Amino acid sequence: MTIPLSAGPDVAPAEWSELRLRAIFDHCKWDLQCGDHPVLARFPLILESEGVSELTNLAERLTYEALAAENEILAKPHLLSRLAIPAVIRRCFEKGTKATQRRHIRVMRFDFHYTTRGWQISEVNADVPGGYVEASGWNRLFATRSEGFCAPCSPTKTYADAVCEVAPPGSLIALAHATVYSEDRQVMMHLGQELEFRGRKACLLSPKNLKWNGHHAMLATAFVSGEPAVVIRLSPAEWLPRMGDRANWEPWFGSSLTPLSNPGSAIVVQSKRFPLIWDELNTNLATWRKLLPKSSCPSHFPKLDRDDLVLKPAFGRVGEDVAIRGVTDADRYNQILRDALRRQTEWIAQERFDVIPIPTEGGDVFPCIGVYTVNGRMAGLYGRAAHTALIDHDALDVAVLLRRENHRRPQ
Repeated sequence: MTIPLSAGPDVAPAEWSELRLRAIFDHCKWDLQCGDHPVLARFPLILESEGVSELTNLAERLTYEALAAENEILAKPHLLSRLAIPAVIRRCFEKGTKATQRRHIRVMRFDFHYTTRGWQISEVNADVPGGYVEASGWNRLFATRSEGFCAPCSPTKTYADAVCEVAPPGSLIALAHATVYSEDRQVMMHLGQELEFRGRKACLLSPKNLKWNGHHAMLATAFVSGEPAVVIRLSPAEWLPRMGDRANWEPWFGSSLTPLSNPGSAIVVQSKRFPLIWDELNTNLATWRKLLPKSSCPSHFPKLDRDDLVLKPAFGRVGEDVAIRGVTDADRYNQILRDALRRQTEWIAQERFDVIPIPTEGGDVFPCIGVYTVNGRMAGLYGRAAHTALIDHDALDVAVLLRRENHRRPQ
């Protein structure tokens, strides 16, 4: 099997240190360490042109199918309870309230792994994908030091283009995030700089700062006031009911006339229990069925402690609470196993796939390529790699590079 993915050589330590400084000051990459180890890899991932073409095609097909399925599920609200969506949010969808605004901006990131079966996905980040700093800034910085290679298209620039299509010059863009997390703050600072460069006014705030007047988002705080042309969100949809009165979070889930990115309806396909209702949908999900490993409710298995299963919560971030036998620390694995057995309707048991490791100067790593789509079109690539088969908060952020002579930007 020819693998369309390889690792380039490590850059020299001094050069890498310079790139890290530029990542901090040019692209808002503040979280350079995880515990006692750096998070930015000294090597790049090289993706061959056939890999780019295939991933582009697959990600765009996955997006089309996901959005069609989301619309169908919202029209069949009896299916929502099987997705582990909080009851207060389900009730919003069950009201059947439809916004007349059709200009919401949809951004997704599909996490691809090259396995013994070819490309497969572990999940989609359909609600609040991150990684823009690395997939735009780190890719570009690494490309400047890699002769014969170029960076993929920038998801930050593509995302900003989509925002600016609905937000005129000089308009206010609200960037709503959980302000206590510096890793979220850096993403919003990074996006905000791109929007400011394009003549829009970016305002970073908490979702608690948003009010709604006639289904239009409004800002009235000590530091900013006015009506934003677009609201971009980095707080997970399931967190929103904890962040204020019902009148201040319900519009995210259907009634907002202000363009949102992403709207709260993204929680439908964000749920890792999404595959459990596929057989009850008319939507053609052929690409999903091909690429996502078989996923079942934990109650399907008489014995859940198995080598061939991966346990995941319906909603999680950065690989948290994901359990793989023999990979996850034994004590943590047993704790997750108990949680999955106790709350089976909030978990998924996914068939395990075998990722093909690739050699680097520091040993073999298991790579992951996150493929972004913005409004259905491929928008960039985000590389991560780990020394185990689990991509979590300990994984390295790795620059993704394309061979310059073979590269053709997806149209």
